[in-house]
Amino acid sequence: MKKITLITVFATFLILSGCKKKRGCVDKNACNYDPTAEKYDGSCTYPPTWYQDIDGDGFGDPNVTLTQCEQPDGYVNSAATAADFEAEDCNGVSHHLFEELDAGKIVVLTWIMPCNTCITDPLNAYNLVQSYASTNPGRVVFYLADDYADSPCAAITGFGNFYGMTDCDKFASIAVNMDAYGATGMPKIVVFGGTDHLVYYNKNQTTDGLKQAIDKAIADNPL
Repeated sequence: MKKITLITVFATFLILSGCKKKRGCVDKNACNYDPTAEKYDGSCTYPPTWYQDIDGDGFGDPNVTLTQCEQPDGYVNSAATAADFEAEDCNGVSHHLFEELDAGKIVVLTWIMPCNTCITDPLNAYNLVQSYASTNPGRVVFYLADDYADSPCAAITGFGNFYGMTDCDKFASIAVNMDAYGATGMPKIVVFGGTDHLVYYNKNQTTDGLKQAIDKAIADNPL
């Protein structure tokens, strides 16, 4: 009985000692690395990509970037022009964003995680795009992409189809990356258009102003 008691006391001591370890970010590559931390607590943050914003409009040049923890002068965290990608959709069809924009398409790209609380804005955006089918047939296209490409095609396709978003291309590719467009809160909706590959709309958790942005993209880029 005494032996068991000593073991129990020793185990309790080890547990309490472990609880006393200072928690924090222990990764030296992180922006908030704490050299005094003894146990990782999941708090590490890493250097984002910053884009040079010469004209001060809040959108930067995706071709002139810095990656560092602190925001450098004259740089912002959202690009003014699209970041190109080449990727296969969930049907195995290859897409090259810049080629599609150069051909006159207006692309409405929505990143989403497959959850029922995230559906309102993507569904509104999808239905809005469908309304252009008669006035601008084949011109305005809607793409649905998994946020971090950590859900398989079956999940993003099933999710979209369940909510009636059947007539659109779906992506679960890391190449379709939203990092160039600032804050990553779900869902994110971005509109691209023109041979200059401009960003006409970039908002999270809303479709306010989306129709006006699509209309402007069409008006700015007549066929």
